[in-house]
Amino acid sequence: MDIRCRREKKNENLSSRFQSNLFLSSPYATSPTIPALEGGYNDEVGRDGDRLSSLPENIIRHIFLFLGSIDIVRASSVSKQWRYFWVSMPYLNFESNGYDFGSRSEIKFNYFVNWVLMSRNRLVDMQRFRISHLHLKENSAFYRLMDVITGFNLHEIDLTIESKDEIELPQCILNCGSLVSLKLYFRNCVLKQQTFPGFSKLKSLELCFVMFIDSLSLANFVSSCPVLENLSVEGCMFVDDNIIDITSTGLKDLSFILPKLSTFFKYPIRREQAREYGLKVACPNRLSLKVINLRSLEFSFQEMNSLQNLFMDLDHHYGPYGQLKIEGCHALSKMLQGVYNLKALKVSEAFLEYLHQAVDTGCFSPSFNNLKSLTLGIKSAHFNKHSLINMLDCSPNLEALKFFLQLSNSPIMSKAALKMLNIPDDPWKMPNMPNGTTSCLKYNLKIIELFQVRDDKYELDLVRFFLKNGPVLQKMGISWVYGHGNTDEIISEVLKFPRSSPNVALTFIEPLDISFYGKS
Repeated sequence: MDIRCRREKKNENLSSRFQSNLFLSSPYATSPTIPALEGGYNDEVGRDGDRLSSLPENIIRHIFLFLGSIDIVRASSVSKQWRYFWVSMPYLNFESNGYDFGSRSEIKFNYFVNWVLMSRNRLVDMQRFRISHLHLKENSAFYRLMDVITGFNLHEIDLTIESKDEIELPQCILNCGSLVSLKLYFRNCVLKQQTFPGFSKLKSLELCFVMFIDSLSLANFVSSCPVLENLSVEGCMFVDDNIIDITSTGLKDLSFILPKLSTFFKYPIRREQAREYGLKVACPNRLSLKVINLRSLEFSFQEMNSLQNLFMDLDHHYGPYGQLKIEGCHALSKMLQGVYNLKALKVSEAFLEYLHQAVDTGCFSPSFNNLKSLTLGIKSAHFNKHSLINMLDCSPNLEALKFFLQLSNSPIMSKAALKMLNIPDDPWKMPNMPNGTTSCLKYNLKIIELFQVRDDKYELDLVRFFLKNGPVLQKMGISWVYGHGNTDEIISEVLKFPRSSPNVALTFIEPLDISFYGKS
């Protein structure tokens, strides 16, 4: 009886320790008893033809790579052959629902993470550690966790963290010589670090909704990674700055999704800061650049010679008389100087209109001779058709063209307003080509796709124009907007349009779960 009481008391103390501290303070502490799992071993199943259990071990381990850690542990109760697979799996994936902060289920989640880490085979390297919706009552728990996982020769870290306090990356991460990929997703917390010594082998860095003290902190973070190749910055903000300045000679893939106005962070953010972040980037070896929500004309991208893929979401900026600001034209012209190797371009309508302004004013004469794929996001019914024709003229070898037509419900402008903005009365009605047709339409453009199409006359004029002026067109796909109920009449009308290509195939597709920015 005394032995049972002492054992129960010991278990209570251990349970209390797990609940008060997210992770054990020492990686060599005694592991708790394996929690009870549903199911049990059944050796008879394997002997009677259980094909899954009879698979080679390397195949089973590959299958387990696609499972969460909790599912792998549960699977260990199915077969003796799998009993200890979970202690040597190179990928650990812990996912909480993120809504039970302080609840019993969160305590059980923390307990489970603790138990898996303490029971793991320390002779096996950890390829990736991922944990989502980690609520920190105290940052010391985070530091203990990092100390434990970096002891496994860790290669990739993926963390989603919420904390009431500012966070610093511990020295064990900065000095982790095996780390090649780091993803940080912060919720309502600030990375107060301003210097980042270390990261000697880090090749991929992804920062989501991280709040920095200033933009210099991010610049220091990037410059501390000498072999960094991929950088993604999404929704990050700065307490004291609104200009992001990045310089790196090794970066090849660069992505910025700039924040919109948000009250998510507890620090005071000026409205103009949240909406108009500027960018200054100098990365001479980048191959891919993605910039979304660029609301400021204060941007500079130097040394773009090696660029092959560009995705740029610019915004319109109008002057006092309704004309596009010339600053946008100058900034874009300077950015595109020396861009000769571009193969794929994805841009908003504002990009085309600034480019057209640059050509009209004589500031810049673009040439995209290697461009094969062009994707356009069109939001306004008053989109200037001449900017599209200009883009086609600059891309003689274009083979594929996509339109995402998200036309706004803005009121129709008066003729006087259209004249002041230098927009034709019927802006999408395509004219007869003055010199026959552009080079890309005549010789190379084979595929055109239109997404989120309604029964708007501007969109139908666009379809009519390309069918009439695309002699080598092979495929035109039209995908409807959700909830469209008048498709039969539109199809009947489109099929009557004249076609210059005898081989073009018209396909009409049901609404797709995709937008200009990617999958919805």
